[in-house]
Amino acid sequence: MGNAVRYKQNKDEQMEIVNNAFIKVIKNIDRFQPGTAYFSWVKKIVQREIIDDFRKNKRYKELFTLDLDLTSLHLEQESDVDNSFETEEIEEMFNVLAPATRLVFNLFAIDGYDTRAISEELGISYETVKWHIKEARKKLRELLSKQ
Repeated sequence: MGNAVRYKQNKDEQMEIVNNAFIKVIKNIDRFQPGTAYFSWVKKIVQREIIDDFRKNKRYKELFTLDLDLTSLHLEQESDVDNSFETEEIEEMFNVLAPATRLVFNLFAIDGYDTRAISEELGISYETVKWHIKEARKKLRELLSKQ
């Protein structure tokens, strides 16, 4: 559920993702390899369900359309940030981000996908992925500076 909360604001949509993921877990339990990390396997299924849910949105490609020259972007270096925030505060900050930006940033920063993998998974350009990460960092820094 924690993964779904990071990506979706609506409680019903969160529950739908979790339910669909667990149905996939049950249907594919025969593919689980004993001796491997069960929770990692389930988490990967939930992550893929989140991506599949995002793709189901008819307008998902429109969310990634940018009218900017993305070829000259460079990711900024991380600066020192106060780590004393509560989980609820961080979730509120993430909810300020546009859905596409939130998805890309969560995949990158939280779930550990690299930019190439995100580009391939979502079917968007590498530069667009970099732009979303940069935009998320910029907005989150603004919110953190106001705190």
